[in-house]
Amino acid sequence: MSEQSWTENITPKKSVFIYNIKELLNYGDLISLFVKRDFVTLYKQTILGPFWYVITPIIQTVIYTMMFGNIFSISESTGIPAILFYLSGSVTWAYFSQSVIKTSNTFSSNADIFGKVYFPRLVVPISILVSNLIGFGIQFLLFILFFLYYSFFTDLDFAFEFINILWFPVLLLNMALLGLGIGLIVSSLTTKYKDFKQFIGFGIQLLMFMSPVIVPMKIVGEKFPSWAIPLLEYNPMTPIIEGFRASFFTDYAFDFSGLIYSGSVALILFVFGFYIFSKTEQNFMDTV
Repeated sequence: MSEQSWTENITPKKSVFIYNIKELLNYGDLISLFVKRDFVTLYKQTILGPFWYVITPIIQTVIYTMMFGNIFSISESTGIPAILFYLSGSVTWAYFSQSVIKTSNTFSSNADIFGKVYFPRLVVPISILVSNLIGFGIQFLLFILFFLYYSFFTDLDFAFEFINILWFPVLLLNMALLGLGIGLIVSSLTTKYKDFKQFIGFGIQLLMFMSPVIVPMKIVGEKFPSWAIPLLEYNPMTPIIEGFRASFFTDYAFDFSGLIYSGSVALILFVFGFYIFSKTEQNFMDTV
């Protein structure tokens, strides 16, 4: 019998924190395949297809503007049009929430594949972030179009400094890391406790109402009871959303201490999420 040679040598990791980055990069084609799969699955048998990327934030923005625009006097309190205020919040929150929700289903939605084929399980959450990044890019372009319209074709006057936009990649990385960290934690917990799948949607929605997506932080003290203010201030998404707006509107100032806090929370959640995700992937087939 001739001696067999193997093209892939699979060995257990000595530590959950030791991850072969080179191996992960070798699965770039698989990441692309998962991104394509997510895109096709999401809009299969729909009439409008990817146009929902544009329609959804527009509908949300119109609803928020009609319901809360006058109640919270958005234009007067922020110095920017209510449409731009709510569109910026909706686009930012959509990327975060979808990253958390979809990553949370990593094990439960891919159990069949995981049980048959070996590949680094982290490929799936990364592909989700990339897939959501495409949607975010389309929605961000929509925001830019509205921003340019209000800048050049209306009488409204709001200042813009180009240098502020340089902070945008930092905000995006912070948001991606935060969403990935929470998603990894929840996905690991759902392998044993299925209830988390039911609560994650409600939790994300509740977290949104404890963020400046709906209400400007400038008037939180006027519109919210005192006990609720810390909930908004310590929400790690608050500095990110406010930072997104500060990137385009000089009436908003960057809260650097808040961004450091948010980045620290995101890093801690990611490290913890990565730890339990790595532990879970070793024996999750026994519990899924």
